[in-house]
Amino acid sequence: MTTPNLFLGVLIALIVGLVFHFIRGGSFNRFLMHILTAVIAFFLGHYVGEWIHWHLWRYGTINIFPALLAMLIGLIATTILAGPEKLARKKGG
Repeated sequence: MTTPNLFLGVLIALIVGLVFHFIRGGSFNRFLMHILTAVIAFFLGHYVGEWIHWHLWRYGTINIFPALLAMLIGLIATTILAGPEKLARKKGG
């Protein structure tokens, strides 16, 4: 993978992670979880697509479709596994 394609992959993952967080909402910790999950799952999906020779939707050296599919599965799985967000209690009266 070339450096420009690496940056493009990070950009795609960040945009999808931001949109997912915008739709789901949540705290800053959830925001970081969505961004980190999106980037890791995007590249994991890309490399799994390369490994099994699944070249469905390529842009340069990036396997876009397997990467997006893995990213969406990863984002949904981490949201389910994280459970509902606990509300912070206010101190004082």
